Amino acid sequence: MQIDTPGSPMRPGRAVAAGCLLCAASALAGAAGPVTLHTLDWAPYSWRDKTSGATVGIAVDIVHELMARADVTVTSTDIISWARGLTLTSGTADTCQMMVGRTAEREQKYQWVGPIGVTRWALFATREDKIVLKSLSDARPYLVGTIIDDLSIPLLKSKNIRVAEVASDRLNPPKLLRRRIDLWATAELPGLYILRDLGIKDLEPVFQMATVQMYLACNRSMAASEIARLNGIVKTMIADKSIERIYAGYGFKFEGPAASSP
Repeated sequence: MQIDTPGSPMRPGRAVAAGCLLCAASALAGAAGPVTLHTLDWAPYSWRDKTSGATVGIAVDIVHELMARADVTVTSTDIISWARGLTLTSGTADTCQMMVGRTAEREQKYQWVGPIGVTRWALFATREDKIVLKSLSDARPYLVGTIIDDLSIPLLKSKNIRVAEVASDRLNPPKLLRRRIDLWATAELPGLYILRDLGIKDLEPVFQMATVQMYLACNRSMAASEIARLNGIVKTMIADKSIERIYAGYGFKFEGPAASSP
């Protein structure tokens, strides 16, 4: 911070002012604080390693790299239920939730960093039922299972489609097999991972309902200048292909935004 031009004398009053400005700058820097990160069991983006107990995955690597470049300390990266993570993030300072779809319903609840990826939402059905959907409206006769506060819910309800919500997405495939729901709305790639982990082979995606850019959602108390700084680092990570390399390390192509995205 330049208070005086080089070589000019600093009068006592100006020295006090400079000291106050430096104190304010220091306080503002500290306000960014260490952050707590929340995510859910959502492979390949985030999951708990069974051997080490650590939270790992594509989104975890991206956000940890972002925080390292920003020199922000991460106090913990916790896997908790989706609804609880969103509630804690909206109500707790210095807290962020990974891989949140930025929707109109959520826009004013959080501050947004990203996008850090793109996820396709799909409707899954049993192969035996041979359900064919040409539009989302065709799903009106069916009961659709999803998780609490999922971004698919407003979209489904806007088409007058009945929704059954559960706390964990892993509960939906067994419900679908037992005919307690007719369709399952979920992110396509994590949905396929859940099916593989559960050993279920009789379900398949039958309709792609939305493509959504995913963000790091942060508590609204975080300084706007800090959010802008983090967004600038994300743009750099896209431009230098750091995010692309992280996706490639897990065997996937980065389907994220161009470096010029706002």
